[in-house]
Amino acid sequence: MDEYLKASSLDNILSLSKITILKHSIFLILFYVAISATARAQSNFSVVDKFNLDGYSINVIFKDPFKKLIEKYPDFDSKDNKTKNDLLSYALHNDTLYIFQLIKNGNLLKSYALIGNPEKAKMPAYFNLHVQNSNREIEKNIDKVNIRGAFFEHMSIFQTEKGKEVVGKIIQIWGYYVPIEPYKKLKSAVVELIKMDLTNNISSDLLYKKIEPIEPLYDYQKWALANVRKRTITTTVFAYDSLGQVKNKYPRTEIDTAIYLASTSKQIGDVTNFPIFSVKDTTIVNGNRTQIKSTLENIKHYLKDIEVVFDPGTKQAQNIHGKLIIHGYTAKGHSTYDELYLAEFSTVGKYALPTTVKYTALDDKKFALPRIVIKIEYELK
Repeated sequence: MDEYLKASSLDNILSLSKITILKHSIFLILFYVAISATARAQSNFSVVDKFNLDGYSINVIFKDPFKKLIEKYPDFDSKDNKTKNDLLSYALHNDTLYIFQLIKNGNLLKSYALIGNPEKAKMPAYFNLHVQNSNREIEKNIDKVNIRGAFFEHMSIFQTEKGKEVVGKIIQIWGYYVPIEPYKKLKSAVVELIKMDLTNNISSDLLYKKIEPIEPLYDYQKWALANVRKRTITTTVFAYDSLGQVKNKYPRTEIDTAIYLASTSKQIGDVTNFPIFSVKDTTIVNGNRTQIKSTLENIKHYLKDIEVVFDPGTKQAQNIHGKLIIHGYTAKGHSTYDELYLAEFSTVGKYALPTTVKYTALDDKKFALPRIVIKIEYELK
């Protein structure tokens, strides 16, 4: 299920953080020292694994983004948390992380390079897998790669005794609670794709296709894309007692500086905070109300029964309402259920833009007990 929407997941993180902060405080204190001490002394590339697969030998090479960052930014340790996160994110989205080399009788036959895709800057699974021949020419560009994360087991900072203890766990780094991704899970995903390639079973659905830019349906969307510098987004998850009183609330604030990438991503909050509708969408106008049947996969994945309401006098958007599709993934498979969705607009500069977004139960038609409330503040260029 979409993780950050569940109050229980926040409870887990909060309770876990109390343990991990105490248990790994020494690790966090030595975090920056470890980077500085090891990154300059070693090559960015290192062999981290060797194994056999169906008669082939495979060497696995890891390119440590931290070493590159320290080399490029000698003052990296002293930068603020947001800058560190931004620099790491950019490095991961624009460079190679792992290379799986396929070898037979001592000869390199193919390489499988796990490379970040900058077009997926707001997607949780943002890697592509480039299948390269022995001359490093790309034979296939696999787009559907189920690998995500920002901190990986083979990064130099996790090679100390304390660092190895936190692999597979959630710890606080640079102001965020993040999972440290184990190599075993990543290896399994890549090996599955290698097996498919060796048996010529990579379907066209898995391959990269150039993303066509969306032409927005409404003027307010075009104006926002051109004029919004950044958004401050505060997402609050509410828990209620049996009388409908707020028992707990869990706020989280983040900054977004790429409204287009966010709106076209596959993350539920990004999509619903500023839904971009396309000129290719089907619309039915009834007075000041417009029903929209979207042609965009990200919208269809999370929203249905969409209706945009306009002020009859100013012609500005007042709200978007519809149903929110919540996806769940378990060992038994994929399931969905619906909630009510409402995006309320306020004037920001020339146009009204979404400033409050709410999710609530289907029977809560007045949004009296919203499960999630998202407040959005805009900074214009």
